[in-house]
Amino acid sequence: MRPTDVREHRLSDDYPDQAKDPRQPFQIDRDRILYSNAFRRLAGVTQVVSPGEGEIFHNRLTHSLKVAQIARRMAETFLRLQPKQVAAWGGINPDVCEAAALAHDLGHPPFGHVAEYELQRLVSGALAPPKKKGAKGTSATSVEGYEGNAQSFRIVTELSVRRPQSRHGLDLTRATLNATLKYPWVCGENPDNPKKYGAFECDREAFTFAREGDIGPLQRSLEAQIMDWADDITYSVHDTEDFYRAGLLPLDRLASNPTEQDRFRASIRARNANRDKPLEMNGDFDAVFSGLFDNIRVRDRYEGGRRQQEELYAFVAGKIAEYVRATKLLDPPGRAGEALEVPSSLRKEVALMKELTWTYVIENPALAAHQYGQRKAIVKLFEVFDEEGVEGRWTLFPSFYRERGEGLVKKHGSNAVPVAERVRLVADTIASMTDRQALIVYQQLTGVSPSSMLDPVA
Repeated sequence: MRPTDVREHRLSDDYPDQAKDPRQPFQIDRDRILYSNAFRRLAGVTQVVSPGEGEIFHNRLTHSLKVAQIARRMAETFLRLQPKQVAAWGGINPDVCEAAALAHDLGHPPFGHVAEYELQRLVSGALAPPKKKGAKGTSATSVEGYEGNAQSFRIVTELSVRRPQSRHGLDLTRATLNATLKYPWVCGENPDNPKKYGAFECDREAFTFAREGDIGPLQRSLEAQIMDWADDITYSVHDTEDFYRAGLLPLDRLASNPTEQDRFRASIRARNANRDKPLEMNGDFDAVFSGLFDNIRVRDRYEGGRRQQEELYAFVAGKIAEYVRATKLLDPPGRAGEALEVPSSLRKEVALMKELTWTYVIENPALAAHQYGQRKAIVKLFEVFDEEGVEGRWTLFPSFYRERGEGLVKKHGSNAVPVAERVRLVADTIASMTDRQALIVYQQLTGVSPSSMLDPVA
């Protein structure tokens, strides 16, 4: 029976038998994501460094689990402490917040952001119209390419597999789909943020369904805002924890050495020079900067003793609790549709912790060399798979994507598969791999290392 609450509607218009399945619709969403192959794959996908580096680091799966926990607790806190504001915004469901958080990183390709940037360049380049003689180059953001958030939406609405009779991916409710849309527009629909978007043009039907009846164009749902802030909290705090434990973040020196603090400030200024929206480094920034490192109790390089573990746990747990407690719901309509009120000092503190990762990890020459090899692997995989698609050869593709390629030929004819559909299939194929799978397939296709004919492509 079709639910009366439009938030519970599914794109398939096919609903579980409540007599056989006592779960609520949003609980079903959460469970479908948790049990999906796409979610399990995240254990093998880079957060900042490869999951093969060791158990010190969060991978995309452990990160997503913690985002889900924080998002759920934040929603429950609002329901308990600000019920009037919750009602005025149209309600919050903790299961929706948790489900959206579990799904928010499904679209990250192997190697994380490195591959995302490379796929964006490759896909948009393949889809860009031929340049006229003497014309300037086409902007990478003016042509739809690859975007991890849009790929997450594509996975839950199209690529995920359930039962033989199931359609529309995981067939989630409208509320959960809307909550996954951190950027609730299709590519090209928001000139103020052209590099980010929540859905590809080929998934517009599902996007339109998800957004029906929402608060307004380009405005995120309340549950999407909760998911996004939980994501910011989680990766800023846990990246700081991970890289201090790994010996890459000198929290001990930053807490006591003015020279190291000056070096960190200088690195932020250097990055700010190349940013569209630079971090404001005013008087408030200096106060937040000093306060953050004054509150870090660690004074030694991490060695893993009990005292250090206790102090690090206290820092992580204390920061997360502080951020969650300080976040309040505004009265509607809020500011430009934003429902969450977070003290600016805490937002700057979270931004500062992200800058720590940039300065001491992402800009580390060792990681740069590592990522260079990863980019080369992505480029080669794209070239090989796209060439095979152009020639109508699908045997190199993993079985699931081979079937989709053969389906395109049946639909359009062997020489008439649209470029956009072929290139999107190539991107889907690469994005479905873990870090390890991508490297193995790269080695197979280039002959870098010997492989057996019994080894699967992916």
